Amino acid sequence: GFDTVRIPVKWSAYTGTAPDYKIDSTFMAEVTLAVDTALGNGLNVILNVHHFDEIMEDPRAEMRRFLSIWRQIGSAFSNRSDNLWFEALNEPNGKLEGKLMQAAQEVAVLAIREQNPDRIIILGGENWSDINSLPSNIAPPDNNIVYTLHYYEPFGFTHQFASWVPQHLVNKKRGWGSRQDKAALAQAITVVESFREAIGHPVFVGEFGVHDPVDNDERVEWVRAVRTATETADIPWCLWSFSNTFALYSDKTGWDEDMVAALDVKVPPKLNTPEPSAARFGTGVISRADTQREQASWGTLFKYFEGASWGTENVLSGVAEIKPGQEIHPPHAHAEEEYLMITEGSGTWTINGESFQAKAGDMLYAAPWDLHGVKNTGSTDLKFVFWKWTSAGLTPPPNPAK
Repeated sequence: GFDTVRIPVKWSAYTGTAPDYKIDSTFMAEVTLAVDTALGNGLNVILNVHHFDEIMEDPRAEMRRFLSIWRQIGSAFSNRSDNLWFEALNEPNGKLEGKLMQAAQEVAVLAIREQNPDRIIILGGENWSDINSLPSNIAPPDNNIVYTLHYYEPFGFTHQFASWVPQHLVNKKRGWGSRQDKAALAQAITVVESFREAIGHPVFVGEFGVHDPVDNDERVEWVRAVRTATETADIPWCLWSFSNTFALYSDKTGWDEDMVAALDVKVPPKLNTPEPSAARFGTGVISRADTQREQASWGTLFKYFEGASWGTENVLSGVAEIKPGQEIHPPHAHAEEEYLMITEGSGTWTINGESFQAKAGDMLYAAPWDLHGVKNTGSTDLKFVFWKWTSAGLTPPPNPAK
């Protein structure tokens, strides 16, 4: 039921030395895999610069590295769809404040705009992008700017017993839900609405959540209240986080169903339990003339067998003919396992972020959730036969393969 994933990346731990500050290629490939897997599964993606501690401590010394990081990110992802947004810098704090913080925002925008003239850029203000810091942001340099804040109020409640903050702030048990608490939330919404109207650009809550050790009933109550208040005011949100310290999901126990309910989303059925099909196709021959044909800008798809066979579910088999310079879609991942064999032409395979030559006679096997794709980089049509399915009763991996 979610439509967006925010991917926090500590790029600063993987850069080389001045003057280029080149990002490690292996790390860039890992981030690319994460971004493309999310995009390939129909999600919007927010990609940021996260935990750049050095620029918070010495902004002037780190500004050139910040510029280089965004130039490299902007170049690496310039051909992605508009579903990818860039967030300039997570939670400016420390010495990165005032004019220096605004200078960092300007640097990020300029670097991104070199190769991404229309991509949405998200800006968050000083003091950890606190709600009261919204006015510290620069004025919108163009139309494709969105502003963000992180909402964790009251801090003594949301961060109870968090080891990374001063203990005198969070070492006492505190509940939430008093008349005063609810009034403070209402006032926060008013602040956001006022800023949004004054700035003339969208504002969204990029983070909100409650630390795991807090009683779950209280966590759920707070999350439901904040989610309801933001949605009522037409303020979009991202929950922090998926699976660490403020978790919504655990590898051991799965989804926190009470939290999911508080967010008003619905967890889909497990991938290994497709609805049984009453009609299963059997032995037979389908001629090309009898296929279901789909025309697209990239070429033509011929569907032969689709549905369920005696041992598999969600079968799709057929032939694709891709025009020169085209691809059916960017590298993607899905629950089905798949075989794909090129019969004519040449192109480029992409598997889990790595690309190499594709030629007639090659056969690809893609396990569930592995990122894969093929593009016609030749001068004639690239034709391939494919088969993909989910095996009946077999549990595919729940996460993309590494």
